Amino acid sequence: MLSLALSLLLSTAAAPDATTTQRTDSATETPAKEKLVCRRDPNTGTRLAKRTCKTQEEWNREADTISQRLNNNKAN
Repeated sequence: MLSLALSLLLSTAAAPDATTTQRTDSATETPAKEKLVCRRDPNTGTRLAKRTCKTQEEWNREADTISQRLNNNKAN
């Protein structure tokens, strides 16, 4: 029984199908993903910190949005 399962696993691993080849081709065509920057968010009422991961562009955009909101509140 074990040899049958092993032979099935080896036969499927040795012969890649067209979808596997297509996935690897499309992966090489896509641009490299941006590196994620993870930060710990302070949580009150718990000892466990929450991690939030975003790209640097997303962090910058969020900081700009917060700054604009603060400046708008000061003007009012």
